[in-house]
Amino acid sequence: MLEPHSIPIREPILRVGIFLPSDNSRTILTEIPQGQIYHLKSADESVAVLQDSEQIEFNVANAQIGVLINGLRKKPRGIWRLVPANENIPIKNKAGIKVKNVIAGRDFHWKKQIEVYLTGSVEVSQMNGNLMMINELPIEQYLMCVATSEMGTACPSALIKSQTIVARSWMLANVEMKHRDLGMDVCNDDCCQRYQGTTFLSEQAIKGALETAGQVLTCQDKICDTRYFKCCGGVTESFENIWAGAPVRYLDSVLDAPVGYTHPALPLDSEEKVRDWIENPPPAFCSPVVVPEKELKKYLGNVDEEGKYFRWQFRMTQKKITALFNLKLNLAATAIKRIEPLKRGKSGRLTSVAIIFLDKNRGEKRIVVNDQYAIRDAFHELFLYSSAFIVEPENGNGEAPSAFVIKGAGWGHGVGYCQIGALGMALKGYSTTEILSHYYPGAQLQKIY
Repeated sequence: MLEPHSIPIREPILRVGIFLPSDNSRTILTEIPQGQIYHLKSADESVAVLQDSEQIEFNVANAQIGVLINGLRKKPRGIWRLVPANENIPIKNKAGIKVKNVIAGRDFHWKKQIEVYLTGSVEVSQMNGNLMMINELPIEQYLMCVATSEMGTACPSALIKSQTIVARSWMLANVEMKHRDLGMDVCNDDCCQRYQGTTFLSEQAIKGALETAGQVLTCQDKICDTRYFKCCGGVTESFENIWAGAPVRYLDSVLDAPVGYTHPALPLDSEEKVRDWIENPPPAFCSPVVVPEKELKKYLGNVDEEGKYFRWQFRMTQKKITALFNLKLNLAATAIKRIEPLKRGKSGRLTSVAIIFLDKNRGEKRIVVNDQYAIRDAFHELFLYSSAFIVEPENGNGEAPSAFVIKGAGWGHGVGYCQIGALGMALKGYSTTEILSHYYPGAQLQKIY
């Protein structure tokens, strides 16, 4: 595993969680690739030699893990490992072990199950009666796969290279360490970085990793914590407005447009300006002016939804929004009267909002929701695209509006690298270094191994 707050001098080996205990999986189905030989091991003991499309099923067996190989059962063990007999398996599209029913979009509204192909070795264990799978592989192989898991294979070279450097830097900065207690460096999904193995791997992604191998962004002798997201909506957010802590020099808010562009709504320091910004959007790098929405699908990751990322809106009836807030915020409200923005970041993203509602006695009450993540969770059945939004009430005949229209901008937390904006820059001819300098002002590109 990675060592926290250290700069490696050689290529690290990563442990990537594919199934987590929270997935509540009691069975994992795998298949050996044709033409390859794998050893099934328990501790240091080789239990079986597997090859040519053999099917392996792992399942919970009391406090241990049972294995079925083509329907034949092996004695349950505590931990199993599938290890390639030849470490130099060619890296190509759909190389490695096939693993079925892997979650993509864990805890998000685009959640689905997909098949993935994994190079390196896999380890299967159990925790609290649920299976856990960890893929162990060199970081450069991992990064090849991240590039075309996060974005599509049609993306320009400058986008693929910049995304790879950003993913490498974030991984090696090793700041968040969300799953270290599970014995892994990262998980396979959006809470860390999307990793879907070689499932969507392209020659361009392989080339992007090889040509940038060992390159990271640094600032003040530390690897940069290169946060990224799907779409900023025209201006990125500052680190301190989204996560607790002091401002980070290279994660300050930047206008997602060419140098010299201005907009009458900027800075977004009033509700009137935020409304103007959302309703009269700029021709930003991430806007449909640069990347038409009808073309987005060919550039985005394969699990992304087709839709509006730059500007979006939807309407919720009084009945629906009351039921939603009662569920998400435990209000016991009979109606929602008003929604009042209290605090926004530099991108217009709400970080504090008040909800005024009527209780069962028709008395007026107020609750404040803080943090952009909590706001996005509260304002959508699954998860709202962004907290950069305004609310327009539709007048009703009684004490509360009949409905609320939500108009918003962007997709994601908004800090750092805007993926659709970087795509727009690449399509307009900007280089990899120009893209990185735009989103991480003050950071330097450095080769560390």
